[in-house]
Amino acid sequence: MSAGGGSLGRILCIEDNPMNWRLVQRLLGQAGFDMHWAEEGMRGFEMAMDIKPDLVLLDINLPGLSGFEVATKLRQQRDLDTTLIVALTAKTMRSDRETALVTGCDGFISKPIDPFHFVEQVKGYLAGRRDRIEQGREGAALRQFTQQVVEHLEAQLKEAQESNRRLTEAQRELEARNRNLSSLFNLSQAMVGEHEPERIFERVLDQAQQELGLQRISAYRVHDSGGYMEGRAWDSEGTRVLPVLGVDHPIVGRLQSLAWDQAFGDEELNHSPLWDLGLELGWWTHRSHGLVLPLASRTGVPGLWGLLAAARDSGAFQAHERELMGLYGGILQVSASNASLISTLNQAHQALAESYERVETSLGELQKAQHAAGQRSRNVAVGDLLNALAPKMLTDLEALATGGNPEAGTRVVSLIKAVLRRGGQVGSAMPEHLDLHALLPQELEILRVLGSVPVGLEVTFNLKAASARLFGVPSDFTEVIGYLIQNAMEGMPPPRRLVIGTEGDGKHLTLTFEDDGVAITPELQAVAFEPFSGLSESAPMEGRLPAPGLAACAQLMGAYEGVMSLESMPGRTKVRLDLPLEG
Repeated sequence: MSAGGGSLGRILCIEDNPMNWRLVQRLLGQAGFDMHWAEEGMRGFEMAMDIKPDLVLLDINLPGLSGFEVATKLRQQRDLDTTLIVALTAKTMRSDRETALVTGCDGFISKPIDPFHFVEQVKGYLAGRRDRIEQGREGAALRQFTQQVVEHLEAQLKEAQESNRRLTEAQRELEARNRNLSSLFNLSQAMVGEHEPERIFERVLDQAQQELGLQRISAYRVHDSGGYMEGRAWDSEGTRVLPVLGVDHPIVGRLQSLAWDQAFGDEELNHSPLWDLGLELGWWTHRSHGLVLPLASRTGVPGLWGLLAAARDSGAFQAHERELMGLYGGILQVSASNASLISTLNQAHQALAESYERVETSLGELQKAQHAAGQRSRNVAVGDLLNALAPKMLTDLEALATGGNPEAGTRVVSLIKAVLRRGGQVGSAMPEHLDLHALLPQELEILRVLGSVPVGLEVTFNLKAASARLFGVPSDFTEVIGYLIQNAMEGMPPPRRLVIGTEGDGKHLTLTFEDDGVAITPELQAVAFEPFSGLSESAPMEGRLPAPGLAACAQLMGAYEGVMSLESMPGRTKVRLDLPLEG
């Protein structure tokens, strides 16, 4: 007996029942044995080869390799010649004991084990006790073992054949699914370039019919008005338009109660009110198997987008076929929605093109008038011409704003009103409600036309404020915007990029102008907002001067309780204006 660390010996228990193992472990562990456990035969064999136990307690009824087979395999290993094997089993017949002994076991302990005598039984085998088979019984025991091995092999063969059959069926189903998914992928690719709703319905319904062997398939979707559902159907006669369904139709209410985007059919459908309603609408017949798929809206207010209803005579719909129907429904919904969106965009594009034509006409007149202005100052000429042409452009574009493209027209109207304010044709000295998010790009556009902003300057807007609405005199803020852009243009070389940004929580607004030009020295930063600070200043050896208009900006914004600040370092100069918002 090998014992280490005070142990009486090393015992490996090969037992598939954890409760039995815990009992064995408790009894023998408390007695001083070093205990190890494996819950199936092959793992037990590997552990025995690894730890070389003094004794193996071997359950006969093991999954996989039986206890008899494990005993035979252990006895073939020379490294385990001194290892004892004691069988543990609930089998109590004489033939079972003899089979255990003939396969290599040294003894036999019946289950359930007797906790009062179990430890002494184990110690007895370790002390030299051996069970012997009666003389002349070896042959019968070997024949029984051989028969058990054959039966075990036959059972494993049948199990392997059944597993192979199931694997073949799973492979066929997987191949079918792969074909279905390939067809779906090709269809989805084809639908990308399809913009006609009728053609989309025809192609999706036709392919769904072929893949699922349908006699009939119907598809409905809620009209854009939301007042009714329109649909199309496919059957042996091809595709055709279906009668409309009001949103108050009983079947629509029934569909609202189902799980959306999940197919509902066969027995569930047959025992629901939907079945009779579908019969009335001709979605299926009494002898067919039915399937219905409600589709949820994915944009706007949650609700029912549409549905698919299918019928066939060839058999009930399988789970993977319901999933496939869901995928077809998704392709139909996405393709039809995209087609509707593209149609809307095309209409908007056409209206925008017409708007551009009218604007180009007005700009042509502007260019002619500008050429006739001769040698007048560019800013004065542009101002006069814009004042002269703005009323006509305003009239045209106000009509556009009430026509095909209200949003675009409104934006241009706002721009023209800004031009008129500059020319004095619309009051700019009276306070009004202003939105700086709208005013900033308008003013930048006007300054570009006037040449105050270089063509090569990249201007980016980063408008993040929750609100930029305030009450003030428009000319005050257009003047401040002009001064801040002028400040960004100071210095050589001039900046290449200007970022105009806003931040705020709806009660306060922070407006920033950040350029990548040369830096302003700390001494000049300190006096940038003081009146007349630039009268005695000359250009510094390095850096640049703040724009003279910054002091005027500070004075103007002081009337609105605004606070201005300036920070500058190599590669970045930022002017910051903090303002309280109205209300």
